[in-house]
Amino acid sequence: MKSKTLSFISALLCVCLIACTLPAVSADAVLPESSHPYVNGARDVKTYSDQSAVRGLFVTFSDDTWVQPYENHWIVKPGHSYENADDFISHLIRSGDLITVYDGDHRTVGTYSGDSLAGKTLYIPTSSFEIVLNADADINGYGYRVTDVRPAGPDDVRSITYHSGFNGLSETVFVPRNTEGYFREQCEIDGEEYLRDAFAFSGWSSEQGGGVEYDPDGRIPAEMGDCDLWAVWTPLSLKSEEVLSFSNSGWYFEDDGRGNYYLTEKDYRAMQLNLYKNFGLGPVPGPVISAVLATYPNWEWQGSCYGMSTVIALQHFGQIDLLPMQNATTVSELEADDELISRINYYQSQAATSWLTENKAYNIGSVGYRAQLRRICETVAAGNTVLFTFYPDKAFTEIGHTVLFTGCYTKADGSHVLIAYDCNDAWSYLDGYYDDHFTVAADYSAITDDWDDDIGAFNWTDRFDQFSSFDPSLKGSPITWYAALLRHFIELFATLKTMLTVTG
Repeated sequence: MKSKTLSFISALLCVCLIACTLPAVSADAVLPESSHPYVNGARDVKTYSDQSAVRGLFVTFSDDTWVQPYENHWIVKPGHSYENADDFISHLIRSGDLITVYDGDHRTVGTYSGDSLAGKTLYIPTSSFEIVLNADADINGYGYRVTDVRPAGPDDVRSITYHSGFNGLSETVFVPRNTEGYFREQCEIDGEEYLRDAFAFSGWSSEQGGGVEYDPDGRIPAEMGDCDLWAVWTPLSLKSEEVLSFSNSGWYFEDDGRGNYYLTEKDYRAMQLNLYKNFGLGPVPGPVISAVLATYPNWEWQGSCYGMSTVIALQHFGQIDLLPMQNATTVSELEADDELISRINYYQSQAATSWLTENKAYNIGSVGYRAQLRRICETVAAGNTVLFTFYPDKAFTEIGHTVLFTGCYTKADGSHVLIAYDCNDAWSYLDGYYDDHFTVAADYSAITDDWDDDIGAFNWTDRFDQFSSFDPSLKGSPITWYAALLRHFIELFATLKTMLTVTG
């Protein structure tokens, strides 16, 4: 009896040992397939699981997989044609059947119709998947049949572990080696996108704290194997709450039917008095500038980008205080009322007074042009804010545009990316995406905007004290502006030094 008991226990242990070495495939691991043919109006759901497939599964469908092609049909009004979109009734009739494949986290792998799945092998990045067939009420077909499911191995799939930089949060994903793959465009972990105020996500590095080696949404190199990547965050000089919540749009600036540069009587008077006070006895022809700007409120409104960028910078540096205008706690809370619009337009007019103190570049690719771009990248990377006005070609021949550069980083190819607050796209910065970028060539010979358009002449500054001489309170000292002008001449020598470095 004792011998039989020991034999039974030994046999049981052997069974358990064998069971532990078998793949953890679900009990219903029959290869999924639909009915052949499937019935009209069917909603067929099949699942499959193999928990041993830690790198995912390759799923192959039969050559005869087919469902009724899926189509959209617009309904057209009687007596009309497709030539005019306004003739369409805003109603769509959908017909046909669909096969949708989901991974184990219920993310859509793909949606297929007709014979688009026939003979196809899909990679599923999880150890389980679900197939859903939805049929309409008329034509049906063979359906689908899975002919093979194979666990992915290290030779098939590489693992990439993305580290967010948030409390150790990370996620490992698998990418097939034989298909085109891309790095994540955003810092996303387990389906949640992470943003950091005053830090812009710039790409991925192979070491913690490293620079950008792989661009967001860049192609994964074919030779890359399993790896760990860390998000690269570029610090910004301005927080999202420090920018205006409205854009450089006629919707605000031309409200109440006005089509010009609106100024309150107080701001208009301050503009005139400051011009006489600061330029009355100096080399700058103050009466001429004053006479020109006397008609400023009657000029056709063509944008207030310079004024918007300037007030944001001056508020940041504590040179002005806009918040009491509306009892606001942050700049982003301010609304575009008449008083604020007037103050923005007041500083828009100061583009003429500040221009003399700002750095300038005219000829694309010239030594001076390259030196100025290098100085911009260096000062922004050091944490400074740059007021940047640029033109499509030559200065003053076309309308320019002004942005604030608040961050800078260098890409793997050596080019430099300047992160901007652009008042034409205020929500990008306000929402913490910071995705308005200007790209400077590695040798500083050119700069392009987000649309890859070349930028021509430009002027810029990372100093803002020249504006204090024109404070609307009339308390500014002319000496400040002249000191800024003198400093600008001294900085020209720094530019010459940089020019020698660039040519070297």
